[in-house]
Amino acid sequence: MRHVLLIALTACGSNLTPQPEPSPVLPSCIPNRDGQITADELPIALGEAAPYYAGTMRTIDPTLQGGMWDFSDERSDDEVVAIGPAPLRDQWYAASFSSGQFAVDAGGGLDGIYHQDAQALWLDGTASQAETPKTLIVYPQPLAVLRFPVTVGDTFTQTVALTNVTINGLPFNGTDELTVEVVESGELSLPYVEFSPTLRVRTHAVRRPSNGGMTSRRQSLWLFECFGEIARAESRADETNAEFTTAAYFRRFALGVTP
Repeated sequence: MRHVLLIALTACGSNLTPQPEPSPVLPSCIPNRDGQITADELPIALGEAAPYYAGTMRTIDPTLQGGMWDFSDERSDDEVVAIGPAPLRDQWYAASFSSGQFAVDAGGGLDGIYHQDAQALWLDGTASQAETPKTLIVYPQPLAVLRFPVTVGDTFTQTVALTNVTINGLPFNGTDELTVEVVESGELSLPYVEFSPTLRVRTHAVRRPSNGGMTSRRQSLWLFECFGEIARAESRADETNAEFTTAAYFRRFALGVTP
C-alpha cells in the first residue's frame, strides 16, 4: 500500500511550496494502528502533494468528544490546496542547510527546512521562498518537532539562539523556543473518511528578540500512521489558550479531491 506524506510542524501559518517534476515514487507504508508513530511510519514523499480543504478563521473544537474529533462538515468556502515536502536542492537557500533534506511551506512566504532520522523529525531553520526580501534563519542546533516513536504523553521544550540571522532583509538577534506535547489519541472524522487511532500534537512556538518582547503561535496537529498530517489548526498570533477554538488557519485531508 502506498501513502503520502510528511507535513511538518512550523512556527507560522501555512501556504504552498511549488512541487517539482517529475512525479516521485512514493514510499510504501501500511498502518499497524498500534497507537504510536515510528520514523518508518512517517515517510517523506519528496515532491508529492496531497489535497486538503483549507480555510481561515474557523471555529473548531479541539477536545475529544466521546473518543472522536468530528471535522466532517463540508464548507462551501473551503479552498482545496495541494501540500507536500519539496526537495531542498530546488531552493535558493539549499547551500545554507548542510543537514537539511526537504522544505515545507511555513506560510507568509516562508519555508521550514527539515531532516528526519530514526530519532526525530528536525527543524533546521526557516528561509524566505524569494531571495528578496531575504529571510534566512539557520539554527545552530536543529529543533526536534517530533520524537520517535510519537506516543501520547510525550512532551519537550527546546530553545535555540538566533545570532545575526536575517529576517525581512534586516539583522536579528534573539531566541526561538518550541514546546511539543502529544496530548491524546482518538478517532478523527473528516468528510468521507475516518482515521483511528489518530494522535493530536500541540505545539507552542515563541520568538523573543534580544531587545525585549515576544511573538508566539500555537498549533494542534492530527497525525495518522503512514499518512502523516491529516488535519491542522493554527491559532491567531499570541494566543494564550492551548485549547484555542478559533483557528486562524484550518485544514483537513480531502479524500478523492483534485486541487
